[in-house]
Amino acid sequence: MHKAAQVAFSGLSGASDLCAALAIAGQKAGVTQTLAFWGTEPVIEARRDRCTRGGVATSVFGKKQGLCDRESQRAITAWARDNRDADAFILHYPAALLAVRRAFRGTSRRPRIVALEHHPNILKRPHEWLLSVMLLWLGDGVVYNTETYRADVAKKIGPLFRRHRTAVITNGIELDRYQAAPAPKRAGEFTIGMSGRMMPVKDYQTLLRALAILRREHPALNAHLELAGDGPMRAELETLARELGIAEAVTFLGLMPFDKLVSQMRSWDLFVLSTHGETQPLALMEAMACGLPCVATEAPGVTEILRDGENGSLITLGDAPQMAAVIRSLAATPETRARLAASALRFAQERFSSAMMWKNFQMFIAQI
Repeated sequence: MHKAAQVAFSGLSGASDLCAALAIAGQKAGVTQTLAFWGTEPVIEARRDRCTRGGVATSVFGKKQGLCDRESQRAITAWARDNRDADAFILHYPAALLAVRRAFRGTSRRPRIVALEHHPNILKRPHEWLLSVMLLWLGDGVVYNTETYRADVAKKIGPLFRRHRTAVITNGIELDRYQAAPAPKRAGEFTIGMSGRMMPVKDYQTLLRALAILRREHPALNAHLELAGDGPMRAELETLARELGIAEAVTFLGLMPFDKLVSQMRSWDLFVLSTHGETQPLALMEAMACGLPCVATEAPGVTEILRDGENGSLITLGDAPQMAAVIRSLAATPETRARLAASALRFAQERFSSAMMWKNFQMFIAQI
């Protein structure tokens, strides 16, 4: 393979951050990369700049809400046609499938088209399940992050599933970016952190309620919460913090430059992921790569990488009292936190390499 073209969502999706990591890894491996950011949200300039610094050519295309935005579809088709010399198109934003195929209609040579399924199955609407089928029949290959995810798709669509066109490839991140020095923190404070997009599936509400329990029942702990990121639920979460009487103990950090975010994360005493479902959670992978002890809900996508008592702690979905109890227990046993943190870091270093992810993609594309 000498060139790959990739399509990522333009906005806050973690999948597009993973796309950037994959493109940079491919560029480092000697395969020319070009990347199109496409979506209904403004492009994340820091993500685009990171690709540019890594030698990846980038383009940005806006998209309107809905399925019938013909103008932006034509723009993606033209971009794909301009990159007809690519050996493969990797779609982290599967909605680009038809637009990319259209670019090669009637041509004698068509690059391989591979898509990533990254939208949690529990959140898929009927038209998104239709897209899952189309990827298998109109594309050349589909990649799933975990075997559980692939099995769920196979069960849902039954005889329409084409296993020979699929692969399971673990997400990868640029591990060396997570070793920044920790930011200063206030003395005598136990800092809990969570990062990610503020949307319903992430269930920040349970984490806020757990903090309220800790502040009420264990005041000596002096627990504080830092939330990194943004999203449609931020105002609602700020209101809930005030209603629970913990506003002074919650800091909404907003979107942060990557280096500052990593430094802030590495200052946390504990990372918590309160979610109802993921494919393979980027925020948890990043926390493990930072060497943080992690607590997460026993949700799809989480249990494949976090093992209770080994490299983290698992708790029941939506159970604020249990979350508070586990946090309190870990706060009281720094030796346990240190053991879990060291195990999480080893796990990340062994499993989450973007270079390994790129190598696995190359192998899969060669097979198909």
